[in-house]
This record gives sequence, C-alpha cells and structure tokens, in this order.
Amino acid sequence: MVGHSLRTLFKALAAVIGVVTSATALIFTFAPDLRPSGDAPAQSAKLSELSVYEAATFGQYLARIDQPRTGYTAAALRRRGALLDFRVRIDGFKGRRLLLKWELFDQPSGDEIDESTAIQIKPTNQTNESTWQFWVPIPRDGGPYEAIVELIEKKENYLLKLATLRTEALQAIR
Repeated sequence: MVGHSLRTLFKALAAVIGVVTSATALIFTFAPDLRPSGDAPAQSAKLSELSVYEAATFGQYLARIDQPRTGYTAAALRRRGALLDFRVRIDGFKGRRLLLKWELFDQPSGDEIDESTAIQIKPTNQTNESTWQFWVPIPRDGGPYEAIVELIEKKENYLLKLATLRTEALQAIR
C-alpha cells in the first residue's frame, strides 16, 4: 500500500515537472529576450565630450567625415546647421546591433522637428571607443532648439536607450 502511494506521488510529481518544463520552453520560444544566457558580461555605453559648432555648413561636415561633396547642389553644401562632435564608448555589446541617431526638438513646445535615420553599429571588440560626428540641420526661424544624440540597442520587440547626450539651446540659423 505504501509502495503504491509513493509510485502515485512520483508519477504526479513527474507530471508537474513535465508541465512546468513545457511551459518554460513555450515562454522562451515566444519571448526569447527572457531566456537566461549564462553569466552576462558587464555592459555599459557612454556618450560624452560633446562639442557643438552651430554654424557649420553641410559641406564642412562632409569634409570632416572624409566624404565626397559630389552629388550635392551648391545650396545643399552651403546649408548651415549644428556640427555635433562627441565620444562613444561601448563595453560588452560585441556582435550586437546598436543604433546611433540624433533628433531635433523645438524647446518651447517640445515638438520633434527632425531626426536622422539611425546608423547601425555592430561592435567588433568587447570594448569600442571612438569619436563621432553628426550634422543637424537647424531651421532658419523659430527656436530655440535642442538636439539629442542617443545610442540604442534594438531588441526584438522594443528599443532600449543605452546613452543620451543633449545640446544646450541651439538658435535658428539665418
């Protein structure tokens, strides 16, 4: 009688373990970001050392990043904006796809005026550090404006902001 009760108990326990294991497998299948990946490496991201030149032409920006000026109109090359120069440091994201982008906001209203198409970065080492430049077109009237630079990790179902830099007030460029 006792042996029969123990067998029944073990069968019930095995059934519960099977259900829990199956449920866990389903959760990790539909939400892979929840799956443990062992010891996580130390991860950090930092944007720093921002310098802003508010009257840079688009042509000056192209020269700064060693890109050709061909294919642009003279008016496009003369257009003025803010040249943002900053440092990027990424630790622990080797092989992961990160996004670097800028956004321009009207300070009084908080409305977004413009944004970049995010640049994809895929770190090749455990630690990556470099300087980066963005040119942000500033409207000719209104303002003041604020530019924001963000480093973002693109997850399967959301964007995770890793680091942010904000400029001081940027004035309309006449």
